[in-house]
Amino acid sequence: MKRFFSILLAVLLAAMPAAAEPEGGTAEAEPAGAVVELADTESFLHAIASQPGGSFRLTADLDLGALDWTPLPFSGSLDGGGHTLYNLRVTRAGKELRTTGDGNLKPYDTSFAGLFSVLEGATVQNLNLAGANVSVDAQNHCFAGLLAGGMFDSSVRGCVLEGRVRLNNYAVNAGVGGVAGYGSGTVADCDVTAELVFEDRNFDARCEEFLGGVLACGIGELTGNRVWIDGWDSCHGYVHNGGLVGMYYHCGMEAPAGAVSNNFIRGQITFFEDNWDRRAYCSAVIGETLSYPAAQLDNESEFTSNEVWEYDRVLLPEQCETPEYAETVTPPGCGDWGCTEHRCAVCGYGWTDDYTPPRHTPGDWEKDGEDEVLRCALCGAELDRREALEPEPEPEASPVPEAVPEPEPEAASCVVEPAALTLHYRETGQLTAATSPEGTAVRWESTNPSVVTVDAGGKLYAVGHGRAEIVCAAGDGSAEGRCAVTVDYSFGQWMIVIFLFGWLWY
Repeated sequence: MKRFFSILLAVLLAAMPAAAEPEGGTAEAEPAGAVVELADTESFLHAIASQPGGSFRLTADLDLGALDWTPLPFSGSLDGGGHTLYNLRVTRAGKELRTTGDGNLKPYDTSFAGLFSVLEGATVQNLNLAGANVSVDAQNHCFAGLLAGGMFDSSVRGCVLEGRVRLNNYAVNAGVGGVAGYGSGTVADCDVTAELVFEDRNFDARCEEFLGGVLACGIGELTGNRVWIDGWDSCHGYVHNGGLVGMYYHCGMEAPAGAVSNNFIRGQITFFEDNWDRRAYCSAVIGETLSYPAAQLDNESEFTSNEVWEYDRVLLPEQCETPEYAETVTPPGCGDWGCTEHRCAVCGYGWTDDYTPPRHTPGDWEKDGEDEVLRCALCGAELDRREALEPEPEPEASPVPEAVPEPEPEAASCVVEPAALTLHYRETGQLTAATSPEGTAVRWESTNPSVVTVDAGGKLYAVGHGRAEIVCAAGDGSAEGRCAVTVDYSFGQWMIVIFLFGWLWY
């Protein structure tokens, strides 16, 4: 059974529309009768609190998980637009009280808990609830439901509601319902998946207990609804349980013809009635009928009434005294809700919460005619569109500066002065070298050292008769200068050599 509920819930959530991008919205200063669009959680809360009779439309899925929610009354119009309120947590009833009655018309001052405390002359349509958890300890008479604790002359149409309702009752008149706890009106074409738990903690008085997949106790038109119920009821009083309605009755009002028709109910209710004056009403469609609808047409059910005869243990969907829960986190996808599933490894009981809305993965902007379109990189869904942007002009190329050639190295040169020189035997002389670049080192060399020699400073010394060149090499030797040197005898030296034959001595 619980596996069935998990599969069904996945199907229902898959049918919910993907999360819309917020479009803005406020509940402030709108003209009378205008429909106010609500795109964020803060606007939603402010709208219900400040204008409970206003007309509103959701334009986005809203996460209510972070709110400390106190149920508020509502008498206006709310169009969910197919969007989802998810992760609602309710731990207390609203502040307002209304009068409810039991099967004997006995009145009770009663509080109410749900998304709304009371719907009064209200219209709610096309709204989804996912992962709602209403869990209340009620010291006074109390009714609780996923959408509202009380519903009076109101209409609920085309809604998808999923969650859990638990009421711990310390008073007498009390009940839990998949849509509403107590009331009258119309519930049509809704899908309800509800885990309903009622625990009677009042041992001093026999309680009047009501439990139903749509209404715990009420009257009205219930048509075309699909209900999946998992009910648990521990009662020390009078049990009124039904897959659709616990007790079809409300202060003697008349029901219209065909008021309960074309509904489908699947699931079970497990209960005990610890009471010597037994009633123990539990049926697939209506538990107890005090105000008869003129016709019940074409209702179908796959339903089990499971009565327990032991009263010392509270009946709960959790079957283990020491459960071992494992968590499975499913991330959101392009069209799929993400969530966390809790599952007991021992008894198999589980529930789902922490919903996250579908999420696309933006790709790159692409050209589409005169527009640009942003699509999901995974599924191709169009996420946004804009006018095509004009391409930015190409930046002008900066002129490339002409390359400045490296200066040619200055050619080396060497000029020897004098360029020719005549010396007498054993006479000295001096040469100089003019080099370019200036200061270039030079080397001096004689081509015939037996005639004339030269030192590093360019000084000559004639040592023999004849001719020679003095070479001055500059730098790496790529430039050189020359001086032609002739060495001769003086007249006196010739006289000694020729006439006195003194060359031997000389």
